[in-house]
Amino acid sequence: MNASEATGPLSGVTVLAIENFLSGPYGSMILGDFGAEVVKVEPPEGDGYRVATPNYSSDDGAMSYAFLRVNRNKRSVVLDLKSSEGRETFLRLVEKADVVWENLRPGAMERLGLGWDVLRERNPRLVYATISGFGHGDVLPPGPYMDLPAFDIVAQAMSGAMLRVGEEGDPPMYLGSPIADQLAGMLAAFGVVLALRAVEITGEGQHVDTAMYDAMVALNEQLIGHVSHFGQLPRRGLSPTSAPYGAFRTNDGWVAIGIASDAIWRKFCTAIGRDDLASTPDLATGLSRAANQESILRPLIEEWAADKTAHEVTSVLSTAGVPSGPVQDVSQLFDDPQVAVREMLIDVEDPVVGTLTVAGNPIKISGSPRVPRRTAPQLGADQALIDEIIARESSRR
Repeated sequence: MNASEATGPLSGVTVLAIENFLSGPYGSMILGDFGAEVVKVEPPEGDGYRVATPNYSSDDGAMSYAFLRVNRNKRSVVLDLKSSEGRETFLRLVEKADVVWENLRPGAMERLGLGWDVLRERNPRLVYATISGFGHGDVLPPGPYMDLPAFDIVAQAMSGAMLRVGEEGDPPMYLGSPIADQLAGMLAAFGVVLALRAVEITGEGQHVDTAMYDAMVALNEQLIGHVSHFGQLPRRGLSPTSAPYGAFRTNDGWVAIGIASDAIWRKFCTAIGRDDLASTPDLATGLSRAANQESILRPLIEEWAADKTAHEVTSVLSTAGVPSGPVQDVSQLFDDPQVAVREMLIDVEDPVVGTLTVAGNPIKISGSPRVPRRTAPQLGADQALIDEIIARESSRR
């Protein structure tokens, strides 16, 4: 462990990660960014993302673009957990680890003889973190969907999220990013930190059980409250209680405007030279403005913005205290000075792929190491780490 890793807030925490594809690797990468020793325990064929296309090979090894994106700051060891020797070696690692992290299907670890009951018997202080589509049956009773396969899009679909974007009458729309995978990974990482704190207090291990479906339902909290209170679904693609709230056309693109209170509405009216709108009965409340956004507000806003660029509209409204911003595509983030100063695009230098620009870690803590420190590991590159971990003193127990 180098000096920058040793100063991370999670330095000294060893995480054994049995993970595949995105939700597990994304969340454990966050832990690794903050100094945790994340050891990917991979089968002989490796994480499924290793062979995702596009992939590359050279004298330095093999690497896929997908695997590189979400596996920085980790180590890799190979263990065949289907063999008795591999299972026993893993259990010896568990005795010295702080966290076992996995995103296999519920029941997969039990079938290997490595379920939560077995693991905590070997290490009563262990934190066991699981990410799945619908949750496990340890923390809460097993749900009727527990054994169903699920990828990100399934959680998006079932949570109602795919019927919120677009317009009425459109088919359901994928949100365009694996939000359920990433959010579940973030929440699991947060749960691990909570559980590690609980271990410090009680001396007892915890099972952190995170489900993608749960994460997406939680993301819909505003709409759930709306349906509960009003007894009806809001109009698709619109805020149910606030307006103007959406994207409006300018002479060179679109600008997003978000007005969430009557006070901001009055500032907006003044900014566009229409103080009279603040006293218009049909626009008096957020609910009434939401009901009339498309029929009344959109035409007058787009008429006002027709001779202005998105940045000019943003400048006028932001100066007046109205939240707004240009609608950008992802390519524009590479030249955005705010993205740069917040270090939200970072370069990973890999000997096989070369330089890959990836999204940075959104959690900023003073005194923590800047990421990245290491590229994603080659399969089994850290095999010697097995003996090193097993030989460690269990000073925290």
